Amino acid sequence: MSRARRMQRASSASSSSSSSTSPERGADDDNDSFMLRSQDSQSSLGLELSSEMSHDAAARLEWEERCRVSPVARLPAELLISIFARLSAPGDLRSCMLVSKEWARNSVGLLWHRPGMNRWDSIHSVVQSIRKADKFFAYQDLVKRLNMSTLAGQVSDGSLVGMAACKRVERLTLTNCTKLTDSSLQPLVDGNKSLLALDITGLDQVTDRTMITVADNCLRLQGLNITGCKKISDASIVAIAKNCRHLKRLKFNGCAQLTDTSIMIVAAHSTHLLEIDLHGLSNVESPSITALLTSCPHLREVRLAHCSKLTDDAFTALPAT
Repeated sequence: MSRARRMQRASSASSSSSSSTSPERGADDDNDSFMLRSQDSQSSLGLELSSEMSHDAAARLEWEERCRVSPVARLPAELLISIFARLSAPGDLRSCMLVSKEWARNSVGLLWHRPGMNRWDSIHSVVQSIRKADKFFAYQDLVKRLNMSTLAGQVSDGSLVGMAACKRVERLTLTNCTKLTDSSLQPLVDGNKSLLALDITGLDQVTDRTMITVADNCLRLQGLNITGCKKISDASIVAIAKNCRHLKRLKFNGCAQLTDTSIMIVAAHSTHLLEIDLHGLSNVESPSITALLTSCPHLREVRLAHCSKLTDDAFTALPAT
């Protein structure tokens, strides 16, 4: 009987086991939903950590890159220009231009400020660079001083035409370039609003045409030397005196056509005048000299040699102080 009971209990356990709908789960069942959620959480955390590490790595790389930049590369443009200005040899400045674009930008102005014009090959090189269509810099705008006096006897209108695009020249010196005429000089000053000093000593072919152009364009003019320019008359000097109100130094030595008419206008409008040279102006008389001495309070030098029409009245007529 006890044997029958044991068989019945075994049968009952077997029936209960076979009626279950849920399979028995193994210890390492990868399909369990809880296990899946656990793996998802770990994956998300891994991405976040990876992102943070990537950001830190990028920041570290950026810092290392900054540290690799030379201290010189971090200098402001003003300091670089000041340093480059202490290089006296043009070859050194050219070498600086080849270092980097930044160095080129800050040194090119110093190299072109006063281009060398003492040899024909230098002049040819300058003109070619200015005329070049695909140039990296606007070289014509960098030229501030132009002096061709070294080759005075050889410079002609054709030599100067190539520089007509230079409209920011502040000091133009063409002393004794006797072959130059209005045809090249007028286009050079036309449109130039920056000219401060003009020296055309000995250019006896230049006429009022160029001087009128100076009066119309170069309103900041401070110094004018037209010594020996015998074709220049009162008309253009009057125009210059009326338009150019910052004149300080005037040299009219040997300009035989000038008379009291122009000198009186100069006296009336050039209140900043410091020096004036009237050597050899045989048509200038005493009233204009009296006007100069009276109206120009800063005048410190007046040259009157060979002004044959002057009398004592030029000085005795001065007002009492």
